[in-house]
Amino acid sequence: MRTVRQQVASTSISEFRFDTDESAPDFIVDAFTDWLSDYIANGAAFADGQTLQYGYTLLTCRVKSRVLRLLAPDFQSMPIKWIDDLGPAFGIVAAHKYTPETFGFTPDIPTLGNTAIIGNRFDEIPMFANRLSPVESNPNDSGWFIGSDRDDVDNNDPDQLQLMSLYEAMLAVPHVLDFLSLPVGCQVVFSGGNPVVLQDYEEMEIPKGSYLDRRFNAQ
Repeated sequence: MRTVRQQVASTSISEFRFDTDESAPDFIVDAFTDWLSDYIANGAAFADGQTLQYGYTLLTCRVKSRVLRLLAPDFQSMPIKWIDDLGPAFGIVAAHKYTPETFGFTPDIPTLGNTAIIGNRFDEIPMFANRLSPVESNPNDSGWFIGSDRDDVDNNDPDQLQLMSLYEAMLAVPHVLDFLSLPVGCQVVFSGGNPVVLQDYEEMEIPKGSYLDRRFNAQ
């Protein structure tokens, strides 16, 4: 574990700090440090207990003696348990950048507070995720549908569907989390082997040497 410290000129804080495990990519850590420094320099003020949106995730601010310390979700607990280690959040940032870029897509990153439509037995393999156009009547809609791929499950039956936050859904299906920044029109099928990514229901080839190719072959 390492601690990153940065002195800043602000009316509310004089320094910010965060911890991250050693596996966090340096460029993500550096980019976050620069982003937060610029955010503060542009006049942002911080109070103890407030939250900060960072890509998909939220961060919680702890302020004491003008020192800002940042905490992230553990991505395992409901309600959210806040931990010192930002490493898991940085890992999600990297995945949400590189997964869509594997296929030449621009990332379309939802937030953990956005909602998804969830089908019956969605947490059992085989299952799939499908990103549709968000529903206009729900400003928090991510566009994601996550459901079972079993023949005996009817995903068209409204009585078998529910609305759930992405954070809660990802506690049950964490293997979907890295794919949430794929754009509308993409599907991901999970049937026991490596996930299969489709666009408009046509399977896409994973380029050799790409992020997903390296990740799948490392498993």
